[in-house]
Amino acid sequence: MRFGRHVMANLTYRALGPHDFDALHRIACDWSVVRQLGGWPWPANPDFTKSRCKPYGGNGFVWGICVDGTLGGSVAVTGGELGYMLHPTFAGRGIMSQAATDALNHAQTAYDFPEFHASAWHDNPASKRILEKLGFWHWQTQFVHAKARGFPVACHFMRMSRTKWDGLSKAAQ
Repeated sequence: MRFGRHVMANLTYRALGPHDFDALHRIACDWSVVRQLGGWPWPANPDFTKSRCKPYGGNGFVWGICVDGTLGGSVAVTGGELGYMLHPTFAGRGIMSQAATDALNHAQTAYDFPEFHASAWHDNPASKRILEKLGFWHWQTQFVHAKARGFPVACHFMRMSRTKWDGLSKAAQ
């Protein structure tokens, strides 16, 4: 693990499917999670959740994060953009740092993205810390419409070159 922190869980990853609806909708019903996501509606919409319970068909991947066998969130790299969500039950254990590291390592070998992008709302310092630990750097802040919140929110846009990630991941080995 890159951060010298022990993840006290058995993490596995897999494509999402219809059998994940109940667990994913439980996450989508938690305001503390959905308010930090750019494109998820509030209140939680079962049809929207169902639309996310299938393997990703675009350029990249979306993995369900299973913590000790329980779906606890998701991590994705789509079109070179890292995104993630985690139910608060699993927060503070290094799970998302590990899942994001694993996702970037996979994206580095399986796709030809020239750089990686990510973003975090200004009021989500935990997410911004994860991105900074991964090696992302802030390049722009702008107000962006937050679907769940229903109004524009300051968003920190971050990036990292493929070359930088390659160097960081090799140094951590």
